[in-house]
Amino acid sequence: MILVPGPVNVPRSVALAASTVVNHRSEEFREVVRELEGLMMKFFSADHVALLSGSGTLGVEAMVYSELKKGDKVITFPYGEFGRRLADSLKRRGCRVVTIDLPFGKRPTVDVVEAALDREKDAEAVALVHNETSSGVAIRDLGDVSKTIKGRGMKVLVDSVSGFGGHELRVKEWGIDAVASCSQKSLASVPGLAFVALSERREVAEDVPNYLDISNYMKFQDKGETPFTAAVGAFYATLKAAQLLAREGLENRWRRHEVCARMLRGGLGEMGLLPIGSHEDFSNTVVASYTKIPASKLTNALMKRGIEIAKGIGEYADKVVRVGVMGVVDWRALSGLTRELGEILNMEVKGDFKDCVLPPFLEEEVNW
Repeated sequence: MILVPGPVNVPRSVALAASTVVNHRSEEFREVVRELEGLMMKFFSADHVALLSGSGTLGVEAMVYSELKKGDKVITFPYGEFGRRLADSLKRRGCRVVTIDLPFGKRPTVDVVEAALDREKDAEAVALVHNETSSGVAIRDLGDVSKTIKGRGMKVLVDSVSGFGGHELRVKEWGIDAVASCSQKSLASVPGLAFVALSERREVAEDVPNYLDISNYMKFQDKGETPFTAAVGAFYATLKAAQLLAREGLENRWRRHEVCARMLRGGLGEMGLLPIGSHEDFSNTVVASYTKIPASKLTNALMKRGIEIAKGIGEYADKVVRVGVMGVVDWRALSGLTRELGEILNMEVKGDFKDCVLPPFLEEEVNW
């Protein structure tokens, strides 16, 4: 049972679709590209979504290189490992980066962002991580934060690799310029696709590598194609996953992720694994908790029982455990996890996860 912060367990029909191989210049594949693009535009509430063969990191770097130019002044607020990686991508792009580091377990509030904007009035853009998987903390008020930034006339770029599908996200309504995400998180597809959702199509600087040039992807998608050989199986799998998400309903999936995360946070807390974050900033997709015994010992013990969770990252590697609750996790998975944890820790488990449920058509596609 995979309960790491991605990749995730997928429905059987998604796994089956991943085995499809066709000519990526065929009319059959063009129909896949067109349908997937249309669904992703609805899910992001965006006018354009580039479909890239690669990881979430590819999506983030394509967003950074295509939306920014060398010399642009960009403010960013790292509050974990992936915020630091975003800052590194901005520096590699040649941006003048103003980095405002926040303590582990905290996130940038509207007040923190406003104070930075007051100090750096000449900045062109702000880059944010929506959901920080290293700490299990998220910017739950991303809409308010984004509107605050746009009110100053600055561009808003968002890494929502682990937020999309699990947290509310509305590109057009919130004035976000670009959002990067991927297939193997809350969408519950296989790894292999990245997305960059745009509020509008823009010209890209000439120094951007072809593989990172979002305008190149959009030109080919106008024809129902991809500019390079596509990860065909991942496209078919992700289209199936997107169809399942449409059937469940995007807002229903947001709510399901939140319910499951809240219940697991409560259950782990009762077992002495103190969850990181508060009711104002917890992640819907990754529950991170402090552990009194070394995280490596706990994760290894669970691995022997067939359950994979993740350790912390960096200085918190052995102090924190992280549980992915993305995609198709339900009460069966959470009950199995806490039951095994109870045996390992020699504790009585009282957690009740009955409200963490999949719609029936999804439940029958997932074995835990």
